[in-house]
Amino acid sequence: MPARAKDLADGDRDVRVQVRPMVPGDEAATRGLLAMVAAELGSAVGNRMVWRPWFLLLLGCGFALLAASSRSLLLPLLVLALLLAVGYPALAHVWALYVHQDMSLGLGASGATGFRFWVAVDAEGSVVGTVGVSGIGESGDGKLELRSLAVGPKHRGHGVGRALCQAVLAFARDHPGCRVVVLDTHMLHGPAQRLVSSLGFHPGPARLQPTLSGFLANLPVIRYHHALAGNSTEEDSPGGED
Repeated sequence: MPARAKDLADGDRDVRVQVRPMVPGDEAATRGLLAMVAAELGSAVGNRMVWRPWFLLLLGCGFALLAASSRSLLLPLLVLALLLAVGYPALAHVWALYVHQDMSLGLGASGATGFRFWVAVDAEGSVVGTVGVSGIGESGDGKLELRSLAVGPKHRGHGVGRALCQAVLAFARDHPGCRVVVLDTHMLHGPAQRLVSSLGFHPGPARLQPTLSGFLANLPVIRYHHALAGNSTEEDSPGGED
């Protein structure tokens, strides 16, 4: 797909970015951007997990056992405070690593032919956003997955994410055999969900991931579908809508 520049305005501030396919020289900056977004999501998931019933029950049982064995409230309170002070950052860090690994899948990997990435660069040539697509070359379902959408904090709300998603949709329309573009999201992806909805994506039913991490975090996944004109299917586009 050829590089294309877009003028994106927000009030009195003009933001000019160029959306183009990623080149090897962009990889380090792209990884840094993905790591920053993963850290934000990891912190949000960690904050959610400390209020989950299983975590509160674990803390309560630990407090009761310590109080019964020490016959004092001071020691249990100190231990719980230490657990929270250490446990929350640890949970956030673990989730950030998990998210970063998932978002970086296919990035710069030799032989990863099923992936393609785009970047948004500002006037100084700095990478301020990125997006990827997977499923290229896979046969049978006519499906491409939009993934790894990330925009730097200073450039959010200025249309950069929209321009990146439009690059993926333009690629999908020209990709032989592609009928639908999908995107997996959860409740912490509110801005992304609103963005893709405005671009014609439709949500499917929420489903809980059948994994330990899915249970611990309780973050149901919602798959959004964008059926390309004239190629919608009952399976890939709920209700057969575009």
